[in-house]
Amino acid sequence: MNKYLSPLKFKNILTLIGLIVIGFGWLLIDQIFLSETYQRFIAFSILICILFYLQFVLNKPDKIMQYANTISLITVSFILIVILILHVLITNDFSYKQILILVISGSLPYLTGFIYIKTMKK
Repeated sequence: MNKYLSPLKFKNILTLIGLIVIGFGWLLIDQIFLSETYQRFIAFSILICILFYLQFVLNKPDKIMQYANTISLITVSFILIVILILHVLITNDFSYKQILILVISGSLPYLTGFIYIKTMKK
C-alpha cells in the first residue's frame, strides 16, 4: 500500500485542510455569483485545479503521483462523507451533481500533478 500512497507531513495536512475548506466554501456560495450549473462546475474545476497546484508547489512532494493518489483518496473520502450526510441523510436530494463533484475532485490531483511535473522541469 505504501508504494501507491505518499506519507503526509503536518504541513501537507494543513494545506490540504485549507484546500478542502476553500473548495467546500466555494460550493456553498457559488450559487450567488453563477446562475447556471455548467458555469458552477467550470469555476469549481478551475478553482480546485489551482488549489491542487498550490498544494504541490507549497509541499514539493518527492513522489508526485503517489502524492496525487493520497490527495485524491483523502479528498474523495471527505466529499463522499459530506455527500452521504448532507445530500442523502439530511436533505435527500442526491443527484448527478454530487457524482460529478466526486469525479472532478478525484481526477484533478492527477491532472494537476502532471502539470506540476511539466512546469517544474523547465
